[in-house]
Amino acid sequence: MLPKVLPESQVQVFKFWFNGALQDGTHHYNELYYRALTVEAEKRTRLYHLACRFSEQQAGALVSVADNQCSLWISLRSQMMAAQLLQQRVRGLPRPRL
Repeated sequence: MLPKVLPESQVQVFKFWFNGALQDGTHHYNELYYRALTVEAEKRTRLYHLACRFSEQQAGALVSVADNQCSLWISLRSQMMAAQLLQQRVRGLPRPRL
């Protein structure tokens, strides 16, 4: 299954405490997600590829797209698996911004 891609304007963001820090969260079709990574729009292809990898591993992923940036959102149900995959595959991409 491919990850959903949404315009950032359709993503309703809320803040919540998670993993010892304040995080961005959203919901989509009864699933809760946290913003795991944000990159410049020029790196959206790599971000989408990473989101596809999460989907292959049954880790719920969502991508939001704005004019100048893209974000990878990970389902809170798959947070442990997602953290491991991010550690292995995200070398060279910037850390998420709050």
